[in-house]
Amino acid sequence: MVSVWVSVALVAFILVIGIGVDFAGHAVSSQDARAVAAEAARAGGQQLTVTSGRARPDVHAAITYVAATPYTGSTTVHGGDTITVTVTGHYTCSFLSIIGITRLPVRETGTASVKSVLGGDEQ
Repeated sequence: MVSVWVSVALVAFILVIGIGVDFAGHAVSSQDARAVAAEAARAGGQQLTVTSGRARPDVHAAITYVAATPYTGSTTVHGGDTITVTVTGHYTCSFLSIIGITRLPVRETGTASVKSVLGGDEQ
């Protein structure tokens, strides 16, 4: 009688521990994706192109940065001076695959702004 209770409790305990492990792994993957998105936006903001006499973020530098990581990404420029990078990927579950959840999605964004300054005044 006790062994049945112990075996059921053990399975539940392993499942609870597995949920904790996989969600912690997902949080680490999200943090990594957020860092990649922020650094890609920074890279795009540092590699400038000049159009109409104004410095603009270089979308290709951001795309190149993301391409060197395990994530896929997209880049947009807003207002001509703000670059936003969105990266997507997934975390492969270790324990949750027991109940059929094999991957958890990861999607994070990073933003950088380019400011044109002439003679100490922002343009």
